[in-house]
Amino acid sequence: MKNQKWIKRIALSMAGIIVFLGVMLILTHTAQNSIASTEILPTIDPDPVYVVCEDGEPLTITLKAAQDFSISGFQLLLVNISEKDSGTLRLTLKNEEEDVLLNGSCPVTDFTAGKWGTFPGNASFIEGESYQLTIRAEGAEPYFMQVPEGWGRELPFEEAVWQGQEVLPYGISLGILQTEQTHVTYGDIFYYSVPVCILLLIAWLSLVWIGREQICAAFQKIPFEKWIDSYGSDCFLLLLFAAICISIYARAYLNGIYISADSAGYMREAENLVQGNGFQYDGIAGYRSWFANWPILYSVMIAGIMLITGANAYLASKIVAMVTVFLLLVVLRLCFKREAWLYALCLTNTGFLTLCYYTWSEIPFILFMLCFGLILARILQDEKTDAKWYVLLGIMGLSCFLTRYYGIYVWIVTGVYILILFFLFQRKKDKAYLIRAGKLTLTALVSGLLSVAYLAMNKIMNGMASGVSRTMWWDDYQALTNDLIESLLTEFFNIFSLAIPERLENYPYNLKVFLIVLILAGLAAFIFRSCRHFTRESVLITMGILYDVIFIGIRYVSSMDSFYFRFFEPGTFLICIGLAGLLLPYVKGRKPFRFFGMAVTVITVLSVLSLQANGEFNASDCYYNAVARQWEEAYAEIPERSVVIFDDIDYRSTWYRADVVDGMITPQDTLESLKETYYGSDYLCIRKTFAETMLESGEYEEHVSDWLAEGLQKSEDDREYVVLALKD
Repeated sequence: MKNQKWIKRIALSMAGIIVFLGVMLILTHTAQNSIASTEILPTIDPDPVYVVCEDGEPLTITLKAAQDFSISGFQLLLVNISEKDSGTLRLTLKNEEEDVLLNGSCPVTDFTAGKWGTFPGNASFIEGESYQLTIRAEGAEPYFMQVPEGWGRELPFEEAVWQGQEVLPYGISLGILQTEQTHVTYGDIFYYSVPVCILLLIAWLSLVWIGREQICAAFQKIPFEKWIDSYGSDCFLLLLFAAICISIYARAYLNGIYISADSAGYMREAENLVQGNGFQYDGIAGYRSWFANWPILYSVMIAGIMLITGANAYLASKIVAMVTVFLLLVVLRLCFKREAWLYALCLTNTGFLTLCYYTWSEIPFILFMLCFGLILARILQDEKTDAKWYVLLGIMGLSCFLTRYYGIYVWIVTGVYILILFFLFQRKKDKAYLIRAGKLTLTALVSGLLSVAYLAMNKIMNGMASGVSRTMWWDDYQALTNDLIESLLTEFFNIFSLAIPERLENYPYNLKVFLIVLILAGLAAFIFRSCRHFTRESVLITMGILYDVIFIGIRYVSSMDSFYFRFFEPGTFLICIGLAGLLLPYVKGRKPFRFFGMAVTVITVLSVLSLQANGEFNASDCYYNAVARQWEEAYAEIPERSVVIFDDIDYRSTWYRADVVDGMITPQDTLESLKETYYGSDYLCIRKTFAETMLESGEYEEHVSDWLAEGLQKSEDDREYVVLALKD
């Protein structure tokens, strides 16, 4: 009997091994006539700059092959197209002998605006030979994105784009689908088939020789559930922190830069703080100025990281975002313990991550708002809250204001709760409510007065309490309302890291309103059913709702950018934290809840691996360094402490050369007034073409014109700028 058992095991093992060897024989067999397709794309200019392919007017691209290669199609990235277009796109490729290698057309609707698409066609290129590619749009007018010179080094050809008789100083969003013969096995074709077969063989042999009961018993002894309950949340928080930091570094430094006009202002002030100029944001340039357009705290954070790490201002701003994300996760861990991982999913919101990529103050602002809301909820819940919590509340409220002026709204929220406490005191005659209301009022007064004092200081030093006039400009209120509708809908889908579905995106705005009403009604019903007053959830949701409502009201009566995700994300973050707390009792302790936790962990790991697989960790061609080289070239002729007249250099670089200011010359200016206006600069720089145009117009003051003419005469031919000394 024992021998029969051994014979059975050996027979089953041999059968498994034979099947395994047969499968492996197939998987290691080379597939016939196999080719490998590789998508090779240039790096697109991050600014929205285009090359128009006019209807009926061809774009001609000269391609000089740097090596032998074959393609199965061209990759095109087009904008200004929609599914309603009825036009076509025709591509014709000729060699030096004018032989047609490729001639085809396809509907413009085969491409999706803003995404790479393939124009199919086979062609072979020979190293050293030149080819002419003609792109003609018929019945449409698509735009290509610009590719700055040198940003298409990955492509196996040199490219020159002709528009009419003019050669453009940049390329277009044109790539290739390169093909080459390759030896590929079926194991390569079917992902992970070989390791899966090996694991199946091991599992089969284990079942045969050990037995299913023994294996199950051994696994049951491993305390998986205990480990997950004890350490799962913390492990996920660490994993999420690493994933966000890696994503910030890869997307916003190695493979792109996210700098707006606000970003440049924050970083310019940080550069001056590091140099000891305080609020003088033009101090390095030699001017008396006052940083008031935005509060100072975010620039102080960037400057602090610069001093600690020695990093440039842009990289330091990314480190600030990473540190803030870490602090957010710490706050969530301290408040929500083992369930913190669920709340941490709010950091995966598309809007939140985009804020992390930009150099914007909203990320630390969200941290301070969250801390303020959690502390306020603790005070409202506990009748005997220590004085330290009121002090912390005041500090967080002041920090909100010093990060964004709008942060003063937190005291409006506090005022609402103070009124509620007074109402409860009148109703219940419980002095505990009156005492809390009095302490909150005192805290709000102290912090609020400090905020008002900051604005008064700005008014004295700058002339404007918030740096610029906030009076109304002319607005298209219909367009503003449409932007509001679009932004609210975008916020909802951002929560799930999704774009608005195309079908919904095509709804007219007056119908999108009903979608928003439906979403808001569902959320309101859930909140009123599940929420209790003075809880953390109710306080955070109230703060988020009031944030959005007050901001919407302010925007309709004052001038600023139109509605978009940047303005709504702080409120959305607080609302989502509150909703997560309301949802938790319905799902906690259930098996699907644990499965969901494991699923988001796997997705987080895969998101990091995808960055590696897509080559986004490649630091050899760092995007920031490439842009910095462009800035170096743009400023190469600009001496230190200069004013650039009619400055057309990339606005994102204003922090990079904090010793330079921009300026202008009017027909009313005299030589003396210019020297008086630009007292901080040693040199005045102006492009030759601008100076020549000014002289041709004859509108400018005689001495100024003579000064410019003398500078033009002395300037070397290969120089782009005229450089004039402002000081003797």
